[in-house]
Amino acid sequence: MSTTYNEYDQAIDWQTVLKQISHFASFSCSQQDIMESMPLTNLHEIQTRLDFVKETMELHRQGIVVEFGGCKDIQPYIQQVTKQMVLSGHDLSDIAIFLGTCRNVQHTLHTTEAMRCIELANTMDPCTPLMKAIDRQIDRTGSIKLDATPKLAGLHRALTGARLALQASAKAFIKKNKDHLMDTTTSSIGGRLSVLVKAQDKNYFGGMIHGQSQSGLAFYVEPNAFVSANNQIQDLEGEIEQEKERICRELSRQVAKKAILLLSNLETMTILDVAFAKGMWAYQKDGCVPMIQTRDHAFLFEQARHPLIDSKKVVANTYACSKNQYCLMISGPNMGGKTVTLKTIGLFVALAHAGFPVICHRAIVPYYTSLWFDIGDHQSIEQNLSTFSSHISKLATICSQADDRTFVLIDELGNGTDPLEGASLAVAILDYLIHKQTTIITSTHFNEVKAYGKTNDHILVSSVEFDQETLQPTYRYLAGISGSSYAFSIAAQYHLDPQILAAANQWKQTHMQKVDQELARLEKMQNEVQAKEDRFDALIENAHDLQRQAEKEKQQWQKKKEELNQTYEEQLHEMLEKKQEEAQSIIRELKQQKQGKLHEQTALLHQLRIMDQTPQEKEAAPEALQVGDYVQVKGLQSHGTIIDIRKKEATIETNGMRMKVKLNRLTKIHKPNVKPVVRKTHVDPSFHRFPLELNLIGMHVEEGIEALDRYLDQAIVHHVKQVRIIHGMGTGRLRAAVWDDLDKNPVVKSKMAAGPNEGGLGATIVLLK
Repeated sequence: MSTTYNEYDQAIDWQTVLKQISHFASFSCSQQDIMESMPLTNLHEIQTRLDFVKETMELHRQGIVVEFGGCKDIQPYIQQVTKQMVLSGHDLSDIAIFLGTCRNVQHTLHTTEAMRCIELANTMDPCTPLMKAIDRQIDRTGSIKLDATPKLAGLHRALTGARLALQASAKAFIKKNKDHLMDTTTSSIGGRLSVLVKAQDKNYFGGMIHGQSQSGLAFYVEPNAFVSANNQIQDLEGEIEQEKERICRELSRQVAKKAILLLSNLETMTILDVAFAKGMWAYQKDGCVPMIQTRDHAFLFEQARHPLIDSKKVVANTYACSKNQYCLMISGPNMGGKTVTLKTIGLFVALAHAGFPVICHRAIVPYYTSLWFDIGDHQSIEQNLSTFSSHISKLATICSQADDRTFVLIDELGNGTDPLEGASLAVAILDYLIHKQTTIITSTHFNEVKAYGKTNDHILVSSVEFDQETLQPTYRYLAGISGSSYAFSIAAQYHLDPQILAAANQWKQTHMQKVDQELARLEKMQNEVQAKEDRFDALIENAHDLQRQAEKEKQQWQKKKEELNQTYEEQLHEMLEKKQEEAQSIIRELKQQKQGKLHEQTALLHQLRIMDQTPQEKEAAPEALQVGDYVQVKGLQSHGTIIDIRKKEATIETNGMRMKVKLNRLTKIHKPNVKPVVRKTHVDPSFHRFPLELNLIGMHVEEGIEALDRYLDQAIVHHVKQVRIIHGMGTGRLRAAVWDDLDKNPVVKSKMAAGPNEGGLGATIVLLK
């Protein structure tokens, strides 16, 4: 690219933006890489970096955290070991932590679908033997472990024993010679155990004198009795330090062998961390990865927001040019937001070519091989250049080197000299660059330049909105609409004398050329049209609000409907429970009528059938059933085969009985696959229609007990004295429940397990009273 780092920073606040992004990086190498980033010319490299960012943004959206916290710049350590220097325990611990982080990053990425990141991570060698060797001998604080080697462990044990022996000896010495001592405690002077002896007795014990107290009344003396032990301790400490030095030297030698791999890992981790920092920055600011296209000059930044403006105050705008529009010209008053628009577009183009995301909803950027920026005052005292001279010098360079892959950003083209000459020069430069098909983003105050832009199909004249009532910028970008300077209105706001303003306006009207007058009239018409469009948009938004309100009310009514349905269901449930209580009462009454008359018991059973019918069931649409279907009666556990259908009523045969039931109370089910057990029993011919056995196989316990109670009631009505209940073996729960219920039933005289030919333990013979 043709622009220097400082020029980027001056034009589009490049360094400030990069610093904002670098805060998301985990360690110094990736932070430095971000801060030194510049737009690239290699399309493949640009696209590769953007692809990495796209993957990391997706991982952030999925909530997948790739932890780089253990990364550190290990280059200084590698430089030391290549010079055969010995690393400290802390340095070696940093290398082990770094390798552990490399391994963890690899493991985490392998659980994702980020294929590019996985492919890059796979190039790393975690150097597991080296990491284990360091971890085995050095802890995370950088201290060498006491048992790092057998020799070191033995030395530490010996040192501990020597110190304990010396302490015991010192304790006995103090007890024996306390009259000559100032204190009964010991002190360590230069690592050697000593006692505080009275001044007159300082030579009494021999040994070495290490100093005296501040008062001069006592001396620190190492008696002869301590010298040998102190020497032994210092010898052991020296050997321990030598062993530690040997451990660090050996580990440093192993690090040196892996120097190239370690540096390669560092480079890979830097690339990954940079990609994740970019992705997190864009994810938190609701940005996107730009698409680089090489077809034409068309670009798009949808809902773009400058990253350095407070997210609560920034106004999102969409900037776009078609493939035939080479120049975007922005007009409007000073302090209206033109420069922010220029900087936003320029920044996004530069970020895209540096492999960074941009803060907008969608971005399409043409591929450029050179970027040029001319924003601000480039006056040079050293080179004796005025503002205009510096401006023209930069433009001359741009014009000489520009081509169809050049992006040019120019603020106030032709400014700083005579307005007519400056405007003429601006038109000529634009015409020259457009002829070269160079992409140009520029701003202007000159009516002649705006008029030229209006007549050129390759130029899109736009503006930044200015509120004429408040005389404050709204920072809304208006594509296709040129803006006025509002110089007189702004001057009036700053209390310039009205007579001066009136004279200025009169002079303007007198000297304004016809083209300028037509342009001013056109701008006024454009503003009126824009105002009408804004009112129309407001009406549409109000209509949308009404639509949303209607939808909200619809949902409220739907909710009320659901609440009413729920209330209705609850009332039906209460009615059902009431009927069930009444039914249970009738059943209890039947059980108590041991010698009841047949017609009374039949009447009670008929009452049960009537109670089982609910209004809802009577109104329900009958299911398509036919003769031969196996059905279940709703609300009851009775089931059987349809043998006849007449109108809305069906006759079903269940357990040897026939009963008529309304069709809407029947549900079609699969017939249980149960082999009937044939039992030859002499039965009175008058009761041949009542079955002498009940099959409960396939039923739940509660369901089976209810069927058993109903069956026994029917047996009493038919004066049957013996029946067989088939319950099967299974888990034994149904059999136990049947026996328990039979024990409680007052109509049961006795019960027994069926014989081998009658079902064995899978059936029960019941004698009734």
